[in-house]
Amino acid sequence: MAVLEKSAPTREQFMALRRRHEVIGKGLELLKSKREALMKEFFGIVDESIRMREELNSLLADAQRRIERARAIDGASIESFANASRRSVPLSIKARNVWGIFFPEIEEVNLTRSLEARDISPLGERAEVLDAARDFEAATELIVKIASREVRLSRIGEVIRSDSRKINAISEVILPSIKDRIKYIERVLEEREREEIFRLKRNKARRQAEEGG
Repeated sequence: MAVLEKSAPTREQFMALRRRHEVIGKGLELLKSKREALMKEFFGIVDESIRMREELNSLLADAQRRIERARAIDGASIESFANASRRSVPLSIKARNVWGIFFPEIEEVNLTRSLEARDISPLGERAEVLDAARDFEAATELIVKIASREVRLSRIGEVIRSDSRKINAISEVILPSIKDRIKYIERVLEEREREEIFRLKRNKARRQAEEGG
């Protein structure tokens, strides 16, 4: 914002400053509404991420227990199964816009495969291995979802901090400064008006005295 004018106060300045105060005040309300909406989304994502992380920890713990039991019985078959199950997982990233904020979002993918999709016979593998594979694949799906949400959290958090600084600057510095300037000009204009009224009355009285003389 430009530095407030310090030239001789005029009614044009007074009206311009009042309009500026009103416009900035409306902008401040919009900025506060934006921050409120972003904070609501931010905390909603936080709750969702916490739930997903708890679910992820549970899945990984179950998968690890299953894989340890299977390894104790036949470690070699575990290695063979893991090599056969290896695959590439392409991820699609798109830009999302919330309140004019662009951030990357990872498109969710379905990574949990059925027996048919694995192209293996269930008779040739232990149940613990198949269950562990499903748990690890489900955990990977969750990791992708969590990553996408935490990227969004980081971006929204940055904007909330930036908007909070702007709101504080407008509320505590800019608007009070404009308001003080408006009050100052208003006092000066009122004083000028009183002086002008006094001058007119004095001139009128002088003319009347001259005419009476």
